[in-house]
Amino acid sequence: MFATKKFAPLLALLALSCGKHSVDSSAYSSVTFFNNSSYSVSIHSESFSGPILIDKLASGRYFSTTLNPSNNYGVGSVFSIEYWYLVASDAEFACGDVWAGGIDPDMQISQNMEVGKEYTIQIPQPKSLELKEAFLKILNTSGEHFELNYLGTFYRQAGNGELPVPSGKIGFYKMNGETEIKGYTITQVSEKYPFPEFTAKSGYIYAFEFNGNSVEKTGEQKIIF
Repeated sequence: MFATKKFAPLLALLALSCGKHSVDSSAYSSVTFFNNSSYSVSIHSESFSGPILIDKLASGRYFSTTLNPSNNYGVGSVFSIEYWYLVASDAEFACGDVWAGGIDPDMQISQNMEVGKEYTIQIPQPKSLELKEAFLKILNTSGEHFELNYLGTFYRQAGNGELPVPSGKIGFYKMNGETEIKGYTITQVSEKYPFPEFTAKSGYIYAFEFNGNSVEKTGEQKIIF
């Protein structure tokens, strides 16, 4: 009985202390983003390199969250929109899903958000997209798996990050921006086969075939969003 009386005030104090840590939602702003574009989108807070609020929100879907109010004298909070297009997903690929990302430099949405208020932001179709990557896809028609090698370093596939490309499958690789393809080889067991030299441009997919003896270019296509 004595112990209970002794600790009762302490328990009450702890209860009050814990209550002070509860989140007061009225101190924030509520915002819902609707993706009205035909692409999946990533929503960045502030600049295109800023924190991601949500990654690859599908076309026609919405995302709701609470954010700090603007508190910048009416200038408003800025949200930068990155658009995504699925360039590889079929079973013939050894890499899983691969996305090409692009930005419309003018697609930065400003919204002045006040404490306790709710806002709806519509994400429109982009007017002009800048693509940041180039892609290599290599069909393996040899009888063994292979890896793509660059100056002694093995290249991981875009998508799942796997190294080997099994026989009969297509390997898919992402290059960041314009890239000089020089010094690349296809490695199979202990043999190395030179890769054709060229400059990969952003926004293009370059197709190749490895038949166990050589690497041949079979085509290229511009990514049309």
